[in-house]
Amino acid sequence: MTELLILGTSAGVSTANRHHFSMAIKRNGRLYLIDCGCPANMLLKKMGEDPRNIDAVFLTHWHPDHASGLPMLIQDLQLTYKPEGLSIYGPAGTDRKLAQLQKMFILPPEIYPFNLHTIEYDEETVFDFDGLRIEFFRTNHLAQENWKKLDEKHGHEITPIAYGLVLYVDGKKIVVSGDVFSSNDLLPVLPYADLVIHEFGHMPPNKLNAFVKEQQIPNLLITHIHHEWDLRADELKDIVSEGHSGEVNVAYDLMRVAI
Repeated sequence: MTELLILGTSAGVSTANRHHFSMAIKRNGRLYLIDCGCPANMLLKKMGEDPRNIDAVFLTHWHPDHASGLPMLIQDLQLTYKPEGLSIYGPAGTDRKLAQLQKMFILPPEIYPFNLHTIEYDEETVFDFDGLRIEFFRTNHLAQENWKKLDEKHGHEITPIAYGLVLYVDGKKIVVSGDVFSSNDLLPVLPYADLVIHEFGHMPPNKLNAFVKEQQIPNLLITHIHHEWDLRADELKDIVSEGHSGEVNVAYDLMRVAI
């Protein structure tokens, strides 16, 4: 059996009800983390899961609501003696950023009881292991001119690149948007998707409603919730569902989704 564990569901601002974004795939007793907003390791434990079972972390981009839990996760696995290796997948710049993080938080690799591997992925990269296949597609979340200018100003060390993921598991296709500029970023990977997990930090609900109707999305799960909509899940669902025959749900922290 494969499950999606929806850990944190907030966007850039956490709330009393929603922690920063992270989710995990649980398959055959192993965990594969998608983004690592704080406090991903604690939320896994609240769901009865052991972070030492994480084989890989897939970062869609390096904004703090998607990556701030990474140093705490590494320290957790160091102090609890994770026996196997850990792979960190991320876009270009991930190897340098992880090295900077290790220095900043006094977490040099020499103190880990496990091997830490960094893999910088692009659109050609495929993760394929134990019946789980993951492909990557680039989004326009960080592709705007202002981010490019900031990157140039800082010596091209910001590396403003963001991705979404496509999961193939148990005969199902699941699209995870990551952060997007608009829902159009998903169009190339939408065909035959059984489930679309779409962020809601960067668009009004009426645009998401138009998208699900135009594309006839059969099953939509909304997450990465803007803090102004924290307690308005029912209202959000009603707006996005209006005139649409498919399934629409709003994610919440510690939610389990069977595949």
